[in-house]
Amino acid sequence: MKQKPFIQLSIAAGRAARLACLIAMAGACFQQSALAQDQLSMNTEEPTEQLFGLVSPGLSLKLSKPPELVTLDFAQDSADVWLNMRSNFAVPDIENQDVLMRERALQKNRQMVNDMLKRSEPYIYFITQECEKRGLPAELALIPFIESQFNPHARSPRAAEGLWQFIPSTARQFDLKRNQWVDERRDLKQSTRAALDYLTYLYDMHGDWHLALISYNWGEGSVLKAARKAEEMGLAPILENLDLPAETRQYIPKLQALKNLINEPDRFGITLPKVPNEPYFTVIKRNSDLDLREVARLSGLSLDTFKKLNPGLNQPVLYAAHTPHLLVPVYHADRVLNSLKEYKKSSPQRSYTVRKGDTLIEIAKRFGVAIKDLQAANGMGKKTRLKPGMRLKLPTGGSSDPWSL
Repeated sequence: MKQKPFIQLSIAAGRAARLACLIAMAGACFQQSALAQDQLSMNTEEPTEQLFGLVSPGLSLKLSKPPELVTLDFAQDSADVWLNMRSNFAVPDIENQDVLMRERALQKNRQMVNDMLKRSEPYIYFITQECEKRGLPAELALIPFIESQFNPHARSPRAAEGLWQFIPSTARQFDLKRNQWVDERRDLKQSTRAALDYLTYLYDMHGDWHLALISYNWGEGSVLKAARKAEEMGLAPILENLDLPAETRQYIPKLQALKNLINEPDRFGITLPKVPNEPYFTVIKRNSDLDLREVARLSGLSLDTFKKLNPGLNQPVLYAAHTPHLLVPVYHADRVLNSLKEYKKSSPQRSYTVRKGDTLIEIAKRFGVAIKDLQAANGMGKKTRLKPGMRLKLPTGGSSDPWSL
């Protein structure tokens, strides 16, 4: 769907006649659009209805474009994340039968859409802001709707995980850690950083957002081969000229349908959730381990409150050597910080059992103690080697305040 130009008018004395004229012109354009859509419905075969997330073959038939509409935009709520997103859409629009099919799927499955939108609330502001900071199109913030339906624990048959659905090999390529303590494919900050790095790399490769996006889905090598094949046939290496598998052929129509929904939720019978254009969470940095079950008890918050924003943790314990931050809702930050003061007094770390791969430097850093104090507490010399199963005494007197906003 082609984006509509906005004509902003100021209601002021002496401009009533001009306003009336523009309203009349807008009404005429809407009538023309309705006529064009009626003609389109008579000449277009009804596409098969499908759930949004399912893959299906579709036509690449280009539809005639309706006339551009004039929208009178007098006032908007600047405190809404969706408005901010709309203002930063920049990926070229497409209009074809596949987009109509995807739009219809969204309209027919409103509960699924509402669930996705609800799940996105803790994350969507952060991702949109990260796109804006990098000068990237806001459409990229919609990709987790397609990849995971904004479920950070989503896992595909190909072992892709997280909001952005990184497979293990791509995760390694973009420095996402995976071990017994953490899987950064599910970590909001780290996975978003990696995904935007990857998409920027793909755009620099192709110079075209459509090709970059299908490369994210199908693989950069596959898209390059398809582009070369199109050139050998004398065709421009653009989206509509590439021979694509069914799933990849539906990727851009899925994104376009979502974009159209964000632009015109009323047309889809959807009410976008009220998401303020402000941070949902804050970051608490730390240099010592933490049992989140104890923090939840002390703060009076549910463990799910921490799990929702820290889904990259493989267990309800934060190990400082592996995870550099804890995300907490802004409105609970004071409660969490106050609970950490109590936690420090009532739950000191007394000992630690060495695991395979541990080093003395890592253990000292994890518990906020000096290496020489750790050695002294355990009668260790400079040449003492750590062995799995060895139990170390942890000296007191670490950092005075390992937690800070």
